[in-house]
Amino acid sequence: MPSTQEIIERMHRLQTKRHAAFAPLASVLSQREEIEKEIADLRDQLEKRLAELEAPYKTAYNGAVTGGWSVEELATLGAPEPPKRGRPKRGRNAAAKKNTEPNSPAASPADTSTEIPGKLDAEGVEPKVEQPVSA
Repeated sequence: MPSTQEIIERMHRLQTKRHAAFAPLASVLSQREEIEKEIADLRDQLEKRLAELEAPYKTAYNGAVTGGWSVEELATLGAPEPPKRGRPKRGRNAAAKKNTEPNSPAASPADTSTEIPGKLDAEGVEPKVEQPVSA
């Protein structure tokens, strides 16, 4: 049976070989990280340059349309219509919230239903139970 010292020496030799085998991989990983950072930087620079051309492109495109070219003809020639930039449309949630304001007809005091605490329907909303209206 080998001595403790011999076992430790064998372990060190194995670790040295493993370290030597990993060193090239570590070097390549480092180079890859540098290149990936360069790609990200170049992408940012190119996207910025492209964004700077949006306004001149739109002006030139509109000039071509005003000069007699149709949108279809320009598309056939490889000049796509510039993206339309406008105010975003309000979604369904904005309209739904507007209808549930305290002064809206949907939330009027004439509503005689009450919620059942602790019970939820399929949509996660507490169902309402109609209460008789006393005159």
